[in-house]
Amino acid sequence: MSAAQQAPTAADMVRDSDLALSLISRHDRASAEAGEVRERLRGHVKALLVPTGAYAESLADNRAKDIARATVDHARRVAEDQGGAPEAALQLLAKSVALLLQYAADGERRQTA
Repeated sequence: MSAAQQAPTAADMVRDSDLALSLISRHDRASAEAGEVRERLRGHVKALLVPTGAYAESLADNRAKDIARATVDHARRVAEDQGGAPEAALQLLAKSVALLLQYAADGERRQTA
């Protein structure tokens, strides 16, 4: 795999999430750049589904588990949805990536504890 094809890092995902929110604040939600960011965010969500799903299942508290499962499922549905308002999609994807990154980090901490 070349450097250009390497899996994105958490830092790459944070950068894209922040960029999406910046594009929204600049009212630049339908540009080619915004479209590219949307697609990268969809890929980030898909890449995070397995570790965050495992994290959700590892939670002992049933309420916390239900919330985490619902959050992961919602993020998956957002990533699969190709329609709707470009601004809403960009914002939902950015927020989904941010939440899933938190879950993934919590899952990693639980594994190393």
